[in-house]
Amino acid sequence: MAGFGTGVNAIRTAAQLIDIAGDNIANANTPGYHIKRATVAPVIGPTAGGVRIGLGASVEDVRRVRNELIERALLEHVQVRGRFGTELEVLTHLEILFAEPSDAGLSARLGEFFQSLNLLAGNPDDPSLREQVAQRARALCDTLNRLDGGLTDVMDNLLSNVDATVNRVNALTERIADLNGRIRTIETGRTSAGGLKDTRDQLISELAELINVSLYEVDYGVVNVSCSGTLLVHENLHIPITATPTEDGLIVQREEAAGHRIDVREGRLGALLDLVDDVVPQYQSALDELANALRRSVNLIHTTALGLTGRFHSLEGLNAFPDSEPFSDQGYGVPAGASEKLVINVEDESTGEVTQYELALDTTQAGDAFLVNLRNAINATVVHVNATVVGDKLNLQADDGYAFGFATPYDPDPAEPGDITAVNPTSPVVLGDYGGEDDLVYEVTFLDGGAIGTDTIDIRIDVRQPSGPILRTLNRRIDADYDPRDLIEVENGLKLSLGAGNVAAADGFSFTAYVEMDTAGVLDALGLNVLFNGLGARGISVAQRVADEPSCLAGAMRPMLGDNQRFLDVADLQSENLMSAGTATLAGFYDTLVGHVGTSKNTRSVQFQNQEQLVKNLTNRRDSFSGVSIDEEMIRMIEARTLYQGALRYISIVDDMLSELVSLM
Repeated sequence: MAGFGTGVNAIRTAAQLIDIAGDNIANANTPGYHIKRATVAPVIGPTAGGVRIGLGASVEDVRRVRNELIERALLEHVQVRGRFGTELEVLTHLEILFAEPSDAGLSARLGEFFQSLNLLAGNPDDPSLREQVAQRARALCDTLNRLDGGLTDVMDNLLSNVDATVNRVNALTERIADLNGRIRTIETGRTSAGGLKDTRDQLISELAELINVSLYEVDYGVVNVSCSGTLLVHENLHIPITATPTEDGLIVQREEAAGHRIDVREGRLGALLDLVDDVVPQYQSALDELANALRRSVNLIHTTALGLTGRFHSLEGLNAFPDSEPFSDQGYGVPAGASEKLVINVEDESTGEVTQYELALDTTQAGDAFLVNLRNAINATVVHVNATVVGDKLNLQADDGYAFGFATPYDPDPAEPGDITAVNPTSPVVLGDYGGEDDLVYEVTFLDGGAIGTDTIDIRIDVRQPSGPILRTLNRRIDADYDPRDLIEVENGLKLSLGAGNVAAADGFSFTAYVEMDTAGVLDALGLNVLFNGLGARGISVAQRVADEPSCLAGAMRPMLGDNQRFLDVADLQSENLMSAGTATLAGFYDTLVGHVGTSKNTRSVQFQNQEQLVKNLTNRRDSFSGVSIDEEMIRMIEARTLYQGALRYISIVDDMLSELVSLM
């Protein structure tokens, strides 16, 4: 009689069902826990009298309740959420860093700087207005420095996070591999390792927050984990990864597997790599581009202008060029060309006479060679100006009684001795802001002799390009009522003034009007007579000589009080399209940069919220399928208890029957 065996099997089965329900209830709030269900099957007994009677039931297996499609979809969306969440975190920080619109932001500082220049242009000799321009320039540089420092801090933090994330990935894959080994050992012995699998799957979910993963299930419940085809976990072995800086940015690869790059696309690590390699460097590059454009555009004007003290007796270059890299490739925006030029004005302070010297430049030369060759050219060509190279920087020094500059784009006193042959000769003066598109030579000839302001004199002006044929001839006449020193219009903004005196027929003079005194902007690169100096947003600063003495702010074309032409030119830069291939102003470019940060942040915010909702919905679906319902488990416990009680009664009845049978024997 198999009654006791059947009853014992029933009790054992009921107890196991109660234990499983209790385990489910105990893990109702355990992250990643999957509800367990027992597979109960009848126990086949022996044949007796041609009849096979079972021996009750037993628990053959305990399985986790999982929906594979939901689990895989959840894993994929967790990866994307990890990426969007990290990007949103960093972009939010960048939005706070730029903090626009703001009274302390870069837009405000740009506006204040140009506003101060406009005020100074109205009264260029006012020392308080000059001090204000210097202060606004310093505030502008400080803001650019601060923004660059903020971006550098963001980059340093990102790099630290990359290291921390890689370490966390390696720690997780090591634990997953260890659990794989334990699961294999248990399930090889035909025992379910559901709890260990839940723990492992939860670790895989954490891993998916950090890196994009794919899962491959093999024998005995073991799961291999890979990232873009590269194994991170192979059964009970884990493969560590590293993040290595290269010329092309950070690359993730297996340890000791140089050259094999892992394509990390999602998760926190995927976002960090993109932020380090592309996003933050783009903002840094844009800020550097803005700072360099500001420095160069202002300096191209400032270097070819004069301050309150007039032309210079000495100038010290601020920038060193010690290496063999081409001068045009040193980051100062100097174009590469073998026919660039620099024009230097030298004034004899005893007479006021100005002589112009034109130097040919080859900016494709190595930086150190360019510096030496420029020094030699100045010393060989420019009379009364001495050039030296000290500490790989160019210094200029005028002889006593002489001064030099780069301001007036023509000889303001063009008549050389012997040009005007009449007794008591007139003294011609050239004035105005030259607005021509080419360098032009103006050859002035007096067709009639006579006294300026007394006689009628016809003037012919032949206009040609340097060393070229005559392009056109301008005819001007001064009458007997001409007041000496009145202005005679020439063209392209140029004016001619004749002082009291005489001319003879066929007397004349010539002068060259230059579009640019410094065609390549080498003065900016050398740091001679600059307002701003330094490369990029990190390095830009106000030149020390201007910061120490605002009278050095250069806004005049000639050494005379009230000349504001160059200040007006600098102020006009505010509305010029200096950025984005001539399509945006400085402020417009920066506004676009800030707008891009805000738009990117808002886009990521929406994407992250959508992804968060998808993960939440999938988690709810998974929990509805695999999660624990306390009420349902209590019902199962009651059912198991009923089975248990029934088995006890069954055994009691069998015991009574056996007792009666024994008593009859």
